[in-house]
Amino acid sequence: MSAETLLIDLGGTNLRAGVGNPESLKVSDVKKFPIRTNDDFYKALDSINSEAKCDEIIISAAGPCENNKISMTNRNLSISGTDVEKRLGASECYLLNDWESIGYSLPLMKDNDLKTIKPGNLDLQNTCLAIGPGTGLGFSVLRYVKNTPYVYATELGNTKSFNAYFSKLFEVDNNLEFLVLEDFLSGSGIKKIFNEKSGENFTPEEVVSSYGNNDLATFVIDKFVVGLGVLLSDLALTFNAKGGIFFAGSIMRTISEMNAINMLKDNFENHHSEAHNEILKNISINLINKEHTPLYGNLNYSVIRRLHE
Repeated sequence: MSAETLLIDLGGTNLRAGVGNPESLKVSDVKKFPIRTNDDFYKALDSINSEAKCDEIIISAAGPCENNKISMTNRNLSISGTDVEKRLGASECYLLNDWESIGYSLPLMKDNDLKTIKPGNLDLQNTCLAIGPGTGLGFSVLRYVKNTPYVYATELGNTKSFNAYFSKLFEVDNNLEFLVLEDFLSGSGIKKIFNEKSGENFTPEEVVSSYGNNDLATFVIDKFVVGLGVLLSDLALTFNAKGGIFFAGSIMRTISEMNAINMLKDNFENHHSEAHNEILKNISINLINKEHTPLYGNLNYSVIRRLHE
């Protein structure tokens, strides 16, 4: 069996796989497989590992990870690391929440992997936050304990304490449709808010691309950015995120190119306390541009997990 590590990132539509070298921290032979059914997932695994013959497998997928098992939130599939080991004849298979994986990718980032949205301190050896409004709202925290990185995946998107603020911000009061934070701050949230206020079934991408040409789309994106800035401000102070904040995903990649992004910066730093305002001014906000980020996060976890033992 190969001493390299088989890296798998399973999304709602596609599976991406690569082979990682724990010494060079390089990922090679990246392939993409469309996954329509659960059988497709296991057939792809069989095909990939018949070539790679790796003894260790790291899989990232959307969903809470408990006891090395993930029940995915974007497809009807439960994955067990033990079952994968038996099926592929591997010695070890570890499962990560997708945002846990993105958190573990941060220590590998170089300057050209990142785009600065708001300047400030950028220190990947300090506490960092990774966040992404995609299908849901992903969020993880990178912290260091005795110089060793640990990533904590969260279920921030399913919290309720911000509901009143965002209902007022977006001027929606349908409590049956807007139950948790990601009903407001996500791609599906953008779609849901636009539909609630217009009755039109725009995709998130259509709402974003209509910015500046459609009054309601402009309203939704402006409020989205304002609310995201306020949320990030609270999270930055909660976790004392002196290392920086890092976005991932296509929605924020598009919005970062729009004038609306300036409202995020303004609302992020808008604190009544001068001392806390200074803390927020010193925290950078960045966009991850690195390709195959979860695969690199899986590879870094393969190395770092040994330091956790």
